[in-house]
Amino acid sequence: MTTRIPRNAKRVFYATESTTRTKPDGEVIRVAGREQRSTTFREARQFLDDLGVPGGVTVWTERSQQTNAYADRRADGSWVALDRLTGNWVPLPEATQEQV
Repeated sequence: MTTRIPRNAKRVFYATESTTRTKPDGEVIRVAGREQRSTTFREARQFLDDLGVPGGVTVWTERSQQTNAYADRRADGSWVALDRLTGNWVPLPEATQEQV
């Protein structure tokens, strides 16, 4: 699924699949897998849910020109979002068909 990002987008969400690899010395490292850019969090969330894999969503904003953590999908399928005020990860409600 490809998403066209408008040139004047104020916000872009990056959904990235998390995978692990084993180095020759036996160390397990976390690496990025498939990725999709979206204009909404809903699309980014749907991408990872459709793959059924753990991953993360980051958001880039035009104003700050920075990319920040936004939400994570855990291996069990649950979602957590970063609360910017406390710095803690808080659970997100399950997506329903109406939300998606």
